[in-house]
This record gives sequence, C-alpha cells and structure tokens, in this order.
Amino acid sequence: MRQGIILVGLGVAIWAVPTLFFLLFGKWVVLETEDPYFGSSLFLLEMLSFLLLIGMALIVRLKLFRERGSATRFGFVAAAVGLLLSTYTVWHRESVFPAFNEGQHHSYTVWMTLAYALTLVVPAVVDRLVKEPAKQPEVLPEKEHEAATVHSDNTMEQPGL
Repeated sequence: MRQGIILVGLGVAIWAVPTLFFLLFGKWVVLETEDPYFGSSLFLLEMLSFLLLIGMALIVRLKLFRERGSATRFGFVAAAVGLLLSTYTVWHRESVFPAFNEGQHHSYTVWMTLAYALTLVVPAVVDRLVKEPAKQPEVLPEKEHEAATVHSDNTMEQPGL
C-alpha cells in the first residue's frame, strides 16, 4: 500500500515537472511541426526526458525500493497516472498552454506521446541492468567453548595455532 502511494506520487511528479517546464518555457522550446528544426528540438527534449527517467528509475530501484521489478512498476504507474493527467491537459490545451499556437500544441502532443513510450521502456531496461547484490555467505556463530579448548593438564589449545 505504501509503495503504491509513493509510486502514484512519483507519477504525479513525472507529469507535473514537464508540464510546468512547458508552461514556463514552452513558447521558446516547442517548435511547430512545420519548422525545419522541429526534429532536432524534439530529439533534444526526448533526450532530456530519457536522462531524467534514467535518474528517477535508478532512485526508485536503488534507494526507495530495492527489490527487482520496482523500477518497472514505477514506469507503469507513472505512465498510467501521467497519461490520465495529460489527457486533461491536452483536452484543455488552450487554457493550460495559452501561449502555444496550434502547431506548438501538436508538437507538445508528439513529445508527450514519445515521452510516455520512454516512461514504459526506460525503467524496465534500468531494472534489468541493475545487478542484484552478491549474497554474503551466512556466517554461523561460533560457540565460546570451541574457540579455546582446555585440556586436563591445564594447557590451552586454540584453533589455528
């Protein structure tokens, strides 16, 4: 239950951060689909998304939930929550992104679609690449009387000497 709530919270954050980024800087970084530099702009935005997803997946897998599959669960939950919230964002695009023209709305939707595809794939790949820690051999506690044996002639024998 606790893990689910945390993953939903991270999913909301994964949606909120880029939405706020595009709200603040979208007028300058989102090019229209007809623009000759649209491809390179989209590539750079997707690479930024890719790097952020790698970082978040590593945090989830190595710090928050150390079990195998936790980053994959994070990707699924983040994609589901983000897609639901982005549906509302795209539906009310004129009020959410008033500075965008129609071409920029299309570009944002293209970026968003590719970013959610990355959200499904990248954490799963990170989950597969993170190695399980090597299991330590179980050390059995030594009994005190085995550490030093006293003989009947009052001489002491210690193991390994």
